[in-house]
Amino acid sequence: MVRTAKGMSRPGPTDQDLDDLRGEITVDTYNDDEALTGFEVAFDDRVGFPLAGTVIGHEVEVLSVSIPNGRRELIARCRHGGRRYDVALLDVDGSGDLEFDRILAAYRQWLGA
Repeated sequence: MVRTAKGMSRPGPTDQDLDDLRGEITVDTYNDDEALTGFEVAFDDRVGFPLAGTVIGHEVEVLSVSIPNGRRELIARCRHGGRRYDVALLDVDGSGDLEFDRILAAYRQWLGA
């Protein structure tokens, strides 16, 4: 089950769904850096930002997902209490947006997280 930012639950994607999505996102990649960029592009192309999410139990607005400054992980730009924060995407949960949640789950699976 996937818990949304509003506390509601819905069935999450199956392992096969995540395998298929991960394969689709990384199909033309040759190394981990290119695969990471594939996930960045998938978020950019398929998700309508901003959207709701939670970070360590606090409701936030997720503004974007990117790979800033040559880092080797995806970073979520979030807004909470009028301020903007950059946090590891792995620390963001339950947006309630089905496509965001699917890609996030595939990203976590790809990382083995």
